[in-house]
Amino acid sequence: MVILSATLSYSIYEKRKIEILSQEAESPILQKLPDFQLDNFYTKDLIEREKYLAKYKLGVFVHFWGTWCGPCEAELPDFISFAKKFKETDVGFLLVAVNDDDKKIKKFMKRFSKLPNHMIIVHDRTGKMMSKFGTVKVPETFLFNQKGKHLNKYTGPQNWDSAGFYKIATKFLSP
Repeated sequence: MVILSATLSYSIYEKRKIEILSQEAESPILQKLPDFQLDNFYTKDLIEREKYLAKYKLGVFVHFWGTWCGPCEAELPDFISFAKKFKETDVGFLLVAVNDDDKKIKKFMKRFSKLPNHMIIVHDRTGKMMSKFGTVKVPETFLFNQKGKHLNKYTGPQNWDSAGFYKIATKFLSP
């Protein structure tokens, strides 16, 4: 009886966690993807809001992180795996390194094999990007549709390898 009760309680707990993840914020403060211009960390190509949105027909994730942030360091491999699931779709991933040093970013990113083309790393050297998003802590991830409308925000480290995240994200991004 105790085992059955514990199993049922745990199942209800997990179901509520997934339901909370799938609920869109009723009125997020950030309504749309802010204007930005940043250089691709590796190629130095200019990344601009309008061109970036036009490139990805379903939507984009904007992920704030830093090499100095322990939770970011632990979460990033899962986030990259999560992003790779969207490799064959029109979803972009913008990884924004904040308050960081170029040498540390390069050293940290050497841990990963070549990132897919739909993942771009930029360095927010001035902190303007964080300010435009209202971000004060990292990691923090935003999801926008193809028109730049804010769909969801993930605060703090997430379990990106969970099947629920992929399912929820595709639900948000479905036309």
